[in-house]
Amino acid sequence: MSQPITTSVTMDAESFQKFRSFDLFHHQKRWQRPLLFAAILLGSSGICLSQVGVREGASLLAVVLAMVALGLPAVYFYTFFRDLRTTIQKLGLPRPFYRLRLDDAGLSVWMAGEQDKPQPSHQYPWQDLHVAYRTPDAVYLYVQQTQAYLVNSEERDAVWDCLKTHLPASRLRDLR
Repeated sequence: MSQPITTSVTMDAESFQKFRSFDLFHHQKRWQRPLLFAAILLGSSGICLSQVGVREGASLLAVVLAMVALGLPAVYFYTFFRDLRTTIQKLGLPRPFYRLRLDDAGLSVWMAGEQDKPQPSHQYPWQDLHVAYRTPDAVYLYVQQTQAYLVNSEERDAVWDCLKTHLPASRLRDLR
């Protein structure tokens, strides 16, 4: 790479909501446990329904299991989205979050309030980047399993091209 790519990231409410939803449901795959829970309890409810007329109280147990199977995952997702709205309000979005520079050495990050300093807040060599995702609206750079940086600016295409030259294909996920 001859020219480093530098981009300042300003986080708005929509970008933050899309990122948190992507992180929870796609990257961490947290939708699987509530779905598995619901499937197990609905299966148990179905077994109870097959015993209606044979076993006393089977219909009541089937209804209770079905309500719990659907209710608890619904509460889980409701709580996530409610907490997300609260977090967005507390963050006071939109506001600047960080500045990123991608060069031959890797990824350099200057956090908000430190963007005018000569030394970055964090530096990550290319081999330390965990995975990168390209969505229609942004590029998500995961430096660890649970830590990511979002590029939602116009430079996202240039950033993605840079990532393709420095990261192996196994760590790139194009979801457009």
